[in-house]
Amino acid sequence: MTVGDAVVTAVRVVGVHWRTWLRTAVMLQVLAGLVAGPVIVLLLRAALATAGVPALTEASIGQLVRHPPAVLLLMLLAGVATTAALVQHAAFVLLGRALFEGRIPRIRELAADGLAVARGLVGPHLGLVALYVFVLVPLGGLQLGASLARGIELPPFIAGELQKTPLGTSVWLVGYAAVLLVNLRLAFVPVLLTTGTPPAAAFSASWRLSRRRVAGLAALAAALWLGAAVVTGGLMLVTVGLARVMDAVWPPAAPVVAVSALAAAQALLVVGGGLLAGFVSVVLLALSGAIAGPGPAPTAPAGRRLAAGALALLLAGGAVNATALLAAGSGRTTAVVAHRGDTYGAVENTLESLEAAATLGADVVELDVLQAADGGLVVVHDTNLRRIAGVNREVAAMTTAELTATTVRQGDHVGTIPTFEAFAARAAELGVPLLVELKSHGREHGDLVGDVVAVLEQHDLVEGSLVQAFDRETVTEIESRFPEVTTGWVVAFSRGRLDPGVADFVTMEQTSYSPAVLRQAHAAGVAVYLWTVTDPVRMRVFIRDGVDGLITGDPRSALHERSAVDGEAGVADRLADTLRALADW
Repeated sequence: MTVGDAVVTAVRVVGVHWRTWLRTAVMLQVLAGLVAGPVIVLLLRAALATAGVPALTEASIGQLVRHPPAVLLLMLLAGVATTAALVQHAAFVLLGRALFEGRIPRIRELAADGLAVARGLVGPHLGLVALYVFVLVPLGGLQLGASLARGIELPPFIAGELQKTPLGTSVWLVGYAAVLLVNLRLAFVPVLLTTGTPPAAAFSASWRLSRRRVAGLAALAAALWLGAAVVTGGLMLVTVGLARVMDAVWPPAAPVVAVSALAAAQALLVVGGGLLAGFVSVVLLALSGAIAGPGPAPTAPAGRRLAAGALALLLAGGAVNATALLAAGSGRTTAVVAHRGDTYGAVENTLESLEAAATLGADVVELDVLQAADGGLVVVHDTNLRRIAGVNREVAAMTTAELTATTVRQGDHVGTIPTFEAFAARAAELGVPLLVELKSHGREHGDLVGDVVAVLEQHDLVEGSLVQAFDRETVTEIESRFPEVTTGWVVAFSRGRLDPGVADFVTMEQTSYSPAVLRQAHAAGVAVYLWTVTDPVRMRVFIRDGVDGLITGDPRSALHERSAVDGEAGVADRLADTLRALADW
């Protein structure tokens, strides 16, 4: 069967049984949210408590793995999450097969059959399935039917760093294309797993089944993405347009309209996602040979009351989430921190990037400090100069004079590596506070922390400036020796309760952020900065939340978005950003 024939079959099946697909999608969403989600949260909290750590971070992983009970709990967590995702995937496949047999199964039957599929995968191969479900599929953006995998993404700063050079951009594009290709080649894995095929055999069989269908599957994926974008865009146009009209004509009623529209939009997105997942499932069933025609029409739909209750619960949950639209502003001013200066106007971490950021009006300029071989302090991010200067030399092996004589290039811009003293002197002249990040190449000597603080003191930059580091021992050292310095801990990944330690602020990678984390931090008197934020929608959301600072490679946009948020008068803009976040735009 060709991809075109499979599409025709899927349209007929989903068209005839669309109510059944909707009931299944709504029920699976509710079950995942009310059962699997809370269990996963409880297991994570239990694992962290067992190991005596408040959160799962890159700094606490070592402590976690030294506690066997915590490791077992994390393994159980992974098993529960994988099982729940498999049940969601399998339910759509099993439903499609059942419809072709002329019957409509109840949600309990689908869940039981899905659990049976998951039980059959328990063993060493379950890790392989988990990598497929929670790494490969989300990175390809193809997590249809598995709500637990939504939100999993490659941290934006990784793509941002790669795309700073032509070579890095090429690597990024090739890597993303490879991920998409592998996703298409393994598209039949969920279907094959429901037949009892072992994971390794399912991967191999899917690779064979998709050998001559890659182009057709790619075209189908592109068409579905385009169609979903058009429908979602239309939904946003209608709901946001209505909110804008109410903002202008009848402001008191605008919040009620916005809350109602958002609750309905959330339900419609779940429903639309369910129909789309059902459509894709039938296409894959047809292409795999598991079904050959539309099948007999079932007679009695099942679970109507239960599905109606689930839909009502979904709408109620959406309404609760939507009430955030009514919240007043935080009253805080979010600082715009230029990441390595203004890198659109000059090479990163140069005096020119500092001056360009000051000209834009950035509140703070972030920079990276490394120690040279002779103990001097230079402003440069990478420990090797290959990316920024095109020479394969380590910073730790070069003197201050050699480093400051090195030409650095980025795009059309050219500059030289400055000393930290020169950078601080120019910042003092410009009146720009600094966010100094202490970098390490592993060969430091002398008093690095003391030397950095001495430069800040020399130029009267201690007050208003900040110093941060990934290493918690370094943060503790700064706080103990120089309590007058505002000190921060940089966190690349965090899940659990915030633990800033002795730090005055926490700099988090944006994908680890949540409003709950911000509330915890502010309750403890700790500020929160997010890096590296370049998406305008996220900028506006974080600014409305009252995040203390945005570390961004695009300070011009951040300043513009902050002004836009400050000038908001109604709810339409907030509604638009919330809808974009729901649709992952």
